[in-house]
Amino acid sequence: MHQIVVDKNLILLDGKPLALVTRSGLAQWEQDGISFTFRYDQILDEGDNYGKFRCLYEREGTHEIFVLVESPSSPEGFRVILVDHPPHTLH
Repeated sequence: MHQIVVDKNLILLDGKPLALVTRSGLAQWEQDGISFTFRYDQILDEGDNYGKFRCLYEREGTHEIFVLVESPSSPEGFRVILVDHPPHTLH
């Protein structure tokens, strides 16, 4: 399992900073024909002390990992998007 740590203004995954991407950023990648993969990692949400999931993306050809965030202009403001259950996937 990967270790995700929040250290002041950085979000770290296994000691490396995560980049940020919004839904509109993902749409731009698709429009530009950039291939990417994604996965869900379970984390402990300090707000309610039970497991939540966040979505991590990796663009093809890079080792940089992006975490999905809300846009600062969204009604809820800037934040990492957390879900109670990842969408069902085929295995």
